[in-house]
Amino acid sequence: MKYSNLNVLEINEISRIVKEKQPSLFKQICIFIGQLFYYTFIVHFKYKSLPVNYKGLLFFGVSLNNRRSLEPIINNIEKDTYLYLNNHITDVHKRRAWWHSIPYLSTLIKLYKKSDKEDKALILKYFTRLLTTYGLYEIAGEMLDKYKVKVLVLANDHNDINRCLIFNALERGIKTVYVQHASVKKGFPRLDFTYSFLDGKESLEKYFYAGIPKGEVYLSGGVRFDFLYDKIVKRNYDVKKIGVAINMLDDFDKVKKLCLFLKNNNYHDLILRPHPRYQHLNTEWLIKNNIAISNPKEESSFDFISKIDFMISNESAIHLDASIMYCPTVLFNISDNIILDDYNFVKNNLVKLANTEDELLKFIKNPREVMPTKETLQYYNASSNTHLEGKLGSTIARFLELVCQGKEKQFDKESGFVKNSVLFHEIDDSFAK
Repeated sequence: MKYSNLNVLEINEISRIVKEKQPSLFKQICIFIGQLFYYTFIVHFKYKSLPVNYKGLLFFGVSLNNRRSLEPIINNIEKDTYLYLNNHITDVHKRRAWWHSIPYLSTLIKLYKKSDKEDKALILKYFTRLLTTYGLYEIAGEMLDKYKVKVLVLANDHNDINRCLIFNALERGIKTVYVQHASVKKGFPRLDFTYSFLDGKESLEKYFYAGIPKGEVYLSGGVRFDFLYDKIVKRNYDVKKIGVAINMLDDFDKVKKLCLFLKNNNYHDLILRPHPRYQHLNTEWLIKNNIAISNPKEESSFDFISKIDFMISNESAIHLDASIMYCPTVLFNISDNIILDDYNFVKNNLVKLANTEDELLKFIKNPREVMPTKETLQYYNASSNTHLEGKLGSTIARFLELVCQGKEKQFDKESGFVKNSVLFHEIDDSFAK
């Protein structure tokens, strides 16, 4: 398998998987059979009845972050005119998906047997997920037909069920709408939607690495930031409470060292926020050292940021969340990996990089120095400091209403969003250089 499109972090992850002892092929087959039994006999499924005034408008959001991007739009749409599916287990007919996958079991086994060592490790690691994608594809088409979908709205363009829905919608001539739910990286799939609403020009440039997007692209700003409009705290840049956000690859020993360094410099009020999938958190040590914990499963990143005066994190999309809330934030390496600046936050001056503890301390003492300019913020979030800030949900809801009526061209005159035609040429030219 070729990995030329992967970055160092992804290659490191593959290397880790290869080195790990994976379950045997027989065990993975048994796991698949066990899950087949679970979804057949334990999980009960029933297709939802269509709303009274249903217009064929289907929203689908699997994760919490997906839903946070869709709900500001949904809240501005008339009830009983749309269908909203938001739970991966009960809103997707997994029993049929698993059964549809059975005929492809031999196909995956054959692929495994003729693969090299690296690919065998990856197949074993993701065996059930790979296999059930075959069935999910069948179910995605069935869902679109059953719900008589005319317009499909998604907030994720790369997970398994969403990809299956996208391809099936394309085959059926169903209009698709994509609403960006988080920062993107190079390596994301090409935008393949009828209409896409992106955070800003920075996101569009990232998507260009996968090829020229299809359909119409609007630089709207992040819909997920709508609810912040009334929550953004007035900052006096007097740093008393510091937040430390850690990602999955951060070394907890380095995290402890950082916390102790801050305490030794009289910054005693600390809040640690781990990634939801972080597995090395030592809560006993944090409690012993009077360090508060922000539980990502109970508290949004924005609620966390609203409590702090300054944030420190390794490479993470949370830097953008902090910047949107006008919270000073600095990138500081708390892992054994090199800084790649995957999000281009440092390159584009959204975030300052502190290479040493002394540099970090200097930034903390001068928080205004790390704040991005208005232009930089708009590069990442097009609606920042504009009349559309806080109103994206209602604006896109209006767009969907027009799409259902076949009058979407009217939207260009109403919205004020930057559209793709000019931007594509600009980005093409920059790539050519």
